[in-house]
Amino acid sequence: MWNGLFFGLVSLFTPQSSLPDTAVVREEVQLFAQHFNIDTQRVHVRETTMNNPSPFLTNSGIKTCVVHVNHHADAKRVWSHFLNAGQNDLDYAFLAFTSAHELTHCIMSEPGKRSSARKALEQHLGLSFKNNVHFEETLADLVGLAYVAKVAPEAFEPVLRRVKSIRTDFSSRDPEHDSARALNLEGVAFANHMLGKRDTTIALAETSAR
Repeated sequence: MWNGLFFGLVSLFTPQSSLPDTAVVREEVQLFAQHFNIDTQRVHVRETTMNNPSPFLTNSGIKTCVVHVNHHADAKRVWSHFLNAGQNDLDYAFLAFTSAHELTHCIMSEPGKRSSARKALEQHLGLSFKNNVHFEETLADLVGLAYVAKVAPEAFEPVLRRVKSIRTDFSSRDPEHDSARALNLEGVAFANHMLGKRDTTIALAETSAR
């Protein structure tokens, strides 16, 4: 999600925004688990200063899934650019979206999840993903948006616009992360139906009507 941003609009002159500490992200994991089917025993959250522009990096396997919060200066610049959505007080909503995005990668690394979910999403959207990375990034965006609709519904529309804008702007530079075609209310509702514990149809409809 992040490399295209760094080599696009983000530069050394972009301000650095602080990333949340691991305790905050761990709390987000537990809250996410109240709404989505995930084995939290597999999930670990760690801090890093990896030389990588990604604020969050996830290493997932069958037994464990590690979400790294990256405090490297470049990652802070990318996070700052992502938060700059033209509206104030949306930091929590963007954290919620990003946490859910990364945790979707954890879900997909559970045995038997990826192939069945990819087939279902392709059938629903009427498209074929380039590969598993393209599929998983698209699903992660949709689940991230569904989670925002549950925990910060007032921020759903601006977060949707921001994510869709980033995906569109950098689609040629980062085609495996181009989820823009799928980012709509119907896609979000379907992703929630596949992985969620609760229905968000009413919340999405109310948010869209604002």
